[in-house]
Amino acid sequence: MNYKTLKWMLESLVKVYKCPMCNAEINENNVDIVWAAGNTVNIDIECHKCNKHSMIKAEINSINLTSLNLQENWVEWLKKSLEQIKWNITKKSTIDTEQKDKITDKEIVDLNKKLKDTNLNASDLFNI
Repeated sequence: MNYKTLKWMLESLVKVYKCPMCNAEINENNVDIVWAAGNTVNIDIECHKCNKHSMIKAEINSINLTSLNLQENWVEWLKKSLEQIKWNITKKSTIDTEQKDKITDKEIVDLNKKLKDTNLNASDLFNI
């Protein structure tokens, strides 16, 4: 995994992650990289407030959109969508711990199926 990518991912994690048990914010002292290879990293986070451990497995993949010959209006739509996602990630708000806001197993399976599709279109990833 590229150093800058790993650094960006960890900085983002520290900014937005909250303990699922007590909703406490974390700091970089509570984040341990347990394992990293290729594009995958396993991270252990210990809550300083309730001492709960959370394991996170993250994978970074790049998508080369330059070879897709995209229409200009689609590129603009993609740019706005990514800016909205970035804004949602960086805004400071409490994370609602209700089930409706958590990623479900079905959503992970659906995403995995889409990523394996040989006819994958980047817009498909935004309509899961």
